[in-house]
Amino acid sequence: MYPRHDWRPLPAARGEVHLSTDMPALRTGSGDFLRLHDLPGPGRLPTYRYLLRVRRAALERDERARASRWPEGRRSVLVLGRGRLSRALAAELARSGAEVIRDDGTRRPPRADAVVDVREVPQRPDPESDERLEHVTTGGAVLLRGRREGGHMLIFPIVVDGSEATPDQVSRRRLAASPAAPELSSWLSSGHRDPRPLRRATLTLTVARCLAILEDWAADDPELAEHRRLLRVVGDGPRERTHTVLGFDEPAPRPQDSAR
Repeated sequence: MYPRHDWRPLPAARGEVHLSTDMPALRTGSGDFLRLHDLPGPGRLPTYRYLLRVRRAALERDERARASRWPEGRRSVLVLGRGRLSRALAAELARSGAEVIRDDGTRRPPRADAVVDVREVPQRPDPESDERLEHVTTGGAVLLRGRREGGHMLIFPIVVDGSEATPDQVSRRRLAASPAAPELSSWLSSGHRDPRPLRRATLTLTVARCLAILEDWAADDPELAEHRRLLRVVGDGPRERTHTVLGFDEPAPRPQDSAR
């Protein structure tokens, strides 16, 4: 039977410490256990100074972990939009260690390593938005897009080199595979915007999935290849539906007949 001991929160940092002589340890915010050494002598002041040292070491360790999770050249993330979903994504990315840049659409957005355009609006043609995205992705930035469709969120394949399926190609593939293509086409063309707020479960799962995709990109994880070809449909349940959608070359425009 292991002895029970008191653990105390580490001041102004994630984690708890245990300062008994038989089992001095630090439990970090990530759940790791680290042995502590050179315990302080009796008295509040030595203990306080020791806790400050442990706190500083824990914060430095967390900072190194965040830097390794988002290495240089894959660290700055531009989050477009100003709605509830955009705010939640920006907050979680910052908490994960990314350098988040916010843009509300009122000015020409700055450049970044990655651009996140995941919002609670329906997918529809928007030449002005497309021009802004072309500006911010010029130079090699990856692009993660998502749009609302009724009570669902669609997360499109992450764009790394431009060979991935575009949102328009995704729509055409869906229509080609749908047993109710005329109805789906009519509904999508209407640009219907559900006035009800997105359910919390859908919003939470969307944020979690987008964060996982972007962290895999930052780490150059093998899972990135799958993210580049999957359309994800997030509903109000605990699961998501995925569909493989590959990009394809658009046919060349038909040449105009030369004037006779």
